Amino acid sequence: SIMAAASSSKPYECLICGVPIYNANLGIDACRACTVFYRTALSSTKELLCRKGTDDCFVRNTRPNCRKCRFTRFAAVLSKSTSGATTSAMLLQRDNGNDTDSSDEPHSNNSNGVQNTFIDHRSFSLFASCSTDAPFFDRMRRAYSLLCLIRSCGEQGTYSDDPVGAKKGDEMTFISIVKSNKQANMAILARGLIPFYDSIFEDFRGLTNESKNFFVNRSLRMIQSLDGLYRSAHHFPDEDILSPTYTTYVSMDILDEFVENRFPEPEQELMAKEMRGNFHRSVDIILNEYKRVKPTNEEFLALMGLSLWNNELSRVNEEYSEIVTRNRSAVLSELHKLYTELGRTDYSVRLGDLL
Repeated sequence: SIMAAASSSKPYECLICGVPIYNANLGIDACRACTVFYRTALSSTKELLCRKGTDDCFVRNTRPNCRKCRFTRFAAVLSKSTSGATTSAMLLQRDNGNDTDSSDEPHSNNSNGVQNTFIDHRSFSLFASCSTDAPFFDRMRRAYSLLCLIRSCGEQGTYSDDPVGAKKGDEMTFISIVKSNKQANMAILARGLIPFYDSIFEDFRGLTNESKNFFVNRSLRMIQSLDGLYRSAHHFPDEDILSPTYTTYVSMDILDEFVENRFPEPEQELMAKEMRGNFHRSVDIILNEYKRVKPTNEEFLALMGLSLWNNELSRVNEEYSEIVTRNRSAVLSELHKLYTELGRTDYSVRLGDLL
């Protein structure tokens, strides 16, 4: 099923010490322990000294480690992450819907109206403003297209004017992940998801800001994966290409360049091997499963809702068990109602494919 595949990805590794992680800190793939250490060392007036006196004795997956070299390693990774964006804002701006030409309307494979239009930043003007009592999927379509608009504008703002690595999708230009700032783009997604879910779920609106951030951060990898599948399958239906953020793409032929740009030379061979394996798994298992099932727009939007209210949150914090169960049931009820209206009788089978 799509949800199971999207949520079964391996944990990421902390780029500092190598331990498995599921969430980023300070905008990079770093564990909480390394992040706390870096912040503490940064504010300390005590000089850090290399244990061996060589200033290069840090070894991943080894404890304990030299404090100075650990600090230097963190600073280097953080610096690479924040300086990685060197792509074309102008090219994206021209091709990604910032003019009024009617040819930029989102592509639709049939003539059944707005509901069957691929939803992205260009479709925002097609969906009428919705009140909180409007039909569920009407609110979802409007909110998701607004999220796309936020991400399109936000990601373009992180790029410079170098068009190297651009690739055309359906009336939209994608930039090589090599030339992008993935962590900044992920932060834009995370910030945009809060007003997105605010506009759809009353229970989410009632949460504290701390709880909202908890829900979004714990669900972010799954949401990102699902969102990327929706756009990859549309823009590159016959290619093995993934879209990790709204305006970027990654393919097998650019992975080596990505590794060379983001990792120290001693780690490049190992990281390249691991990333190729992850890419193959993502394409062979997750992307191909998505293309096989071919979720409709409404099914995709339902999965976006279920990704927020995922059962894993209940296991992490029992306090949220009731709200998760209630909202999962509400989303599934809306999906069942839609199938009934369409005359579909394979509700259980279809849910098996989706979930």
